Amino acid sequence: MNRYVMRQVLFLLIPCISPVALAQAPWQLLLGADSIQAWRNAGESPADYEWVGDTVVGRPIGNNPKNAFLCSPEDYRDFELRFDFRIRPGHLNSGVQFRSEVLANGIVAGPQLEMDVQNPDDMGFFHRHVADRLVRLTDQPWRLRLWPSGGIYGESLDTGWIYPGVAGGDGEAFAAEGERLTRPDDWNSLRLLAEGERVRTWLNGEPRADYRHAPTYRSGKICLQVHGGEYDDPAAHEIRWRNLEIRIID
Repeated sequence: MNRYVMRQVLFLLIPCISPVALAQAPWQLLLGADSIQAWRNAGESPADYEWVGDTVVGRPIGNNPKNAFLCSPEDYRDFELRFDFRIRPGHLNSGVQFRSEVLANGIVAGPQLEMDVQNPDDMGFFHRHVADRLVRLTDQPWRLRLWPSGGIYGESLDTGWIYPGVAGGDGEAFAAEGERLTRPDDWNSLRLLAEGERVRTWLNGEPRADYRHAPTYRSGKICLQVHGGEYDDPAAHEIRWRNLEIRIID
């Protein structure tokens, strides 16, 4: 292709480039070894967060039923977030808050991108009983509680599950897709795109949530959760995040 033809092709293609794509900032590291000290501990229970190698490692401290969080110093509204996570053992679940606020009592409230690799067949009697009770109290189908990575939960909100939940979504289909996509004993990747009222997520490269929910369209913190619980050995429980990257959408 000679230079004249190439210039003509580029001239024709430029108008086709999305203005949104041009407005996106480049990817940048959200959290790293040199910035973790600026993040704030929140929640109703203590947890330990430290930078190890190329990962953030979160661990519960003692047996506490409430959740702990590590929250960003900045607020974010419209953005794209991506990261990898790994959970040990499998019955420990976690999540990443976004567009969330830290209340005066330390409680974190807002939508949470769910991280959960638990195989329901491996649930002990206690966990099955608690999950079943929660479903009965909230009148939500049992399947909404299974394979939920990439779903959105309303942490300390009156919504319960946002997706699948009050903002739509088929719980049965969502659980079946989650079972197919989840890697219980390996790293999993999550991506979240928050543009206005619309929120979309991907698990290991495939679509998960896609909904609109006006009440949670606001600026807020991004927080890493360590779930509370009555653990026999808290030191044996950990959540790892790596490659935490963000880009802002103007």
